[in-house]
Amino acid sequence: MSESQQHATRQCVSCGINISGTNAARFKCPDCGNLIFRCSTCRKQSNLYECDDCGFTGP
Repeated sequence: MSESQQHATRQCVSCGINISGTNAARFKCPDCGNLIFRCSTCRKQSNLYECDDCGFTGP
């Protein structure tokens, strides 16, 4: 997915909510470098996430 497409579809990778304009985290996947977005609720609850590109999972 291109960076422009990721900006258009900013969704939490854990719960799927639209995170545009919220206090969300943005970071690169430790394995492949794909950009990952997580909402503050999923971060606080340590919900699992999975990278869409490589399948890496993390807390």
